[in-house]
Amino acid sequence: MSNHELRIDSYFSLPTDLAVVLGSWPEFVSGRDYDVELRSGEEVVVVRLAREADTSFLLMRGQEVGSFFHRVLGAVVHALSANSDSVWVTRSTG
Repeated sequence: MSNHELRIDSYFSLPTDLAVVLGSWPEFVSGRDYDVELRSGEEVVVVRLAREADTSFLLMRGQEVGSFFHRVLGAVVHALSANSDSVWVTRSTG
């Protein structure tokens, strides 16, 4: 399988601690606040808070992407949407 990268934008109205949200998963490797790393078999998923000019967003990258990447994406979007009235995902074409 190929590698994937997504950009997840939100208004970040209230902080969302993704490390707490995903920390109980057996695949959780490390994390703090918005930055997390998870591994399931050959799949590695990394989420990082990034900044560009005045905008904050999350970059989510997956190596050897399969169903685990999509499971993490669902959990991240669900957690962010609990604290913001707008969350949108853009798939990288690169």
